[in-house]
Amino acid sequence: MKNLRYIAVALFLCVFSSQNMAQTALSSYFLDGTLYNSRLNPAMKAERNYLSLALGNISFRTKGNVGISNFLYPVEGDKLATFMSGSVDKKDFLKKMPDQARIGFGLDETILATGFRMLGGFTSIGISLHSSVAMSLPKGFFEFAKSGISNRAYSFSGLNINTTNYLAATIGYSHEVYKGIRVGANLKYLMGLAHADIFVDKLNVEMSENRWYAESHAQMQAALFCEARATMNEKDVINGFELGSISPSSSGFAVDLGVVYDMDSVVSGLKFSASVVDLGFIKWKHMMRGQTTPGAKVEFNGFKEVDYNDIESSVNAEFEKLGDDAAKLVEFSYEGTSAAKTRLNTTMYLGAEYNMPFYKPLSVGVLYGHCFSPFESNKWYEVRGFLNIAPLKWLEASVNYGYGTYGANLGWMLNIHPAGINFFIGSDFMITKVTPQFLPVDNLNAHVTFGLNIAFGKRR
Repeated sequence: MKNLRYIAVALFLCVFSSQNMAQTALSSYFLDGTLYNSRLNPAMKAERNYLSLALGNISFRTKGNVGISNFLYPVEGDKLATFMSGSVDKKDFLKKMPDQARIGFGLDETILATGFRMLGGFTSIGISLHSSVAMSLPKGFFEFAKSGISNRAYSFSGLNINTTNYLAATIGYSHEVYKGIRVGANLKYLMGLAHADIFVDKLNVEMSENRWYAESHAQMQAALFCEARATMNEKDVINGFELGSISPSSSGFAVDLGVVYDMDSVVSGLKFSASVVDLGFIKWKHMMRGQTTPGAKVEFNGFKEVDYNDIESSVNAEFEKLGDDAAKLVEFSYEGTSAAKTRLNTTMYLGAEYNMPFYKPLSVGVLYGHCFSPFESNKWYEVRGFLNIAPLKWLEASVNYGYGTYGANLGWMLNIHPAGINFFIGSDFMITKVTPQFLPVDNLNAHVTFGLNIAFGKRR
């Protein structure tokens, strides 16, 4: 049983190291000189025409509502022990754990982009790569790792792991339709690269010194950019995949919608904005599906059919039967392949900014974001307050503080944009406390974004 507990922890740590969510940096939202705010609100425009090749906008992040401090505890002065140590109180450990431990990883990279004034508005065109992985682990997982059979029952229901990866070709346009009111939209053609989702809707375990009992039900689906087929053993259990014709077969569409209302004629310096981004889907032509055996369960009440004349063989037979029953809990039977749609992680943003009357280059702002993902592990919300300053026409910066699903976060952004170039660097999640190995002590939130672009034309 002790080995099972360590296996559970090892599984968690392996997945923990490679998870998140992806999006354009929120820290740039109220900086007028940045070039890619139209991805957060398509009504926003760049101040100059621009061209980007590969290094225009790269964003990498990890997110989590747990961190090293949830799993390592100080003991005997400056020494550390894992949460599984007997010196760490079980109640203290579980009190610090959320009901669902969420971890995520994401990458956004602009491959090619350009923006220019046209027809009285601003047009943007781009090709970008988007990749995200997210996981949600129920508290019962950690309770089992800490307690073993000292408790009677555990629930691992609600465990979810998913990843979505795609290329997006985007064209956007924004235009002032009335004095102070600007609207915009981005239209996206999406090419799906890979998708997978595993959801455990039922996994209950009861354990005692004399009896082990478990029942489960889980579903999975997976697809690639090309034709792919599941391979099965003689019991129709999925044991691998085979690639078919290598040709793009998964595509979709999405739209971003936004509005900006500059109320300067009513209240000097006040501006409101709202947007909905990634409202769309990808249709996977070859979505493979599977599920565990409905009602699958395993029960062990001790070895009862032992032949004492041949103890070794009979005990091995009992172990083999137990192993076969336990395997049914995690074996996915093939359910077929067909076309299927998956929704994107649609996100809403609401913003307000006020320029100080005593110094116009200084402003404060507030931004609310809410992700309505079809996957539980990708859902999030956040409220972020901003202090922005633009002391020179070609220099601006922002510091901001947010709180939401993934805890408290400190962000910043520096944008240098003289004629000819536009360079920015920043982070939505500053790591303020680390271990000697530079791992975040608190929630696993880390982010870096940067970009170098060619800017041309007059500033407007």
